[in-house]
Amino acid sequence: MQRIIGKYTGDKPGPLIVITAAMHGNEPAGVKALDLLFKMLEVEPITRPGFSYRGEIIGILGNISAFSQQKRYIKKDINRCWYPEYIAQLLQKDKNDLRDEDFEIRDILDTIGDEIDRLKPSRLFLLDLHTTSSDGGIFCIATDEAESLEIAKHIHAPVITGLLDGINGTTLHYFNTHNKKIKTTAIAFEGGHHDDPLSVNRCIAATINFMRAIGVIHSDDVENRHDYVLQQYSNHLPQIVRVIYRYHIQDNKKWQMKPGYKNFQKITAGEILARYDGEKVTAPCDGLILMPLYQSQGQDGFFIVKEM
Repeated sequence: MQRIIGKYTGDKPGPLIVITAAMHGNEPAGVKALDLLFKMLEVEPITRPGFSYRGEIIGILGNISAFSQQKRYIKKDINRCWYPEYIAQLLQKDKNDLRDEDFEIRDILDTIGDEIDRLKPSRLFLLDLHTTSSDGGIFCIATDEAESLEIAKHIHAPVITGLLDGINGTTLHYFNTHNKKIKTTAIAFEGGHHDDPLSVNRCIAATINFMRAIGVIHSDDVENRHDYVLQQYSNHLPQIVRVIYRYHIQDNKKWQMKPGYKNFQKITAGEILARYDGEKVTAPCDGLILMPLYQSQGQDGFFIVKEM
């Protein structure tokens, strides 16, 4: 299985865009979306002679081992490992001695590093594609950087702020200007339920809108259907929310979420949401529930967000 899903080099100079998919191996929609995206990019200049692309875009499969086994992860959540100190240690080790998620992270870094060394871009943009174990709305996750928030707003999906304050070690924490030594901006996109076939369409649409927001493709080259795919699914959802609570799980085997909760569903203080180690878990406040955990791996039971 190849690390690089696809690569496309434009006819004009521009930034390097890195799009990652299946950082969690049980989220195949992003991989399928990128495979289709690169096929679309190859034929676009043929079907639309005026099409132009600035820079280069590369699609990367995140956790190959977990993806091949359809698991969220093998030994540890790859999207909770991106601490600068930890990454520095991995870069100092012999790559052949690394296993599981440690090898995956190192190989991702080497792949992106090779592209940076070859292209020497002045800008780097990262889009991390995900899906959720719960039904309901799509959304973008922005960092605290103004440009990240501005790009996320152009995706046509609710924007989540404050999420990175409650969790650590994500790609969004690591891929920034300080760590990459070039101007770097990152966002994440959640395209719907893991098994929803339309999650693939939404990931494609989000990726194309991401490219348009950055300016590597012209607005006239983007068909309205990509906006429609996202707007149709999120027109009843809030535009911007902030995370106000996160329920952390230490032992996933003891967790049981009550069935039926969807992203952005209203909940009230005192409402019983789940059971953990046999004890009732209630909502500490009113709000909207986000990413209720309905899978056998993961440490985030649920988040509560509030509309801005």
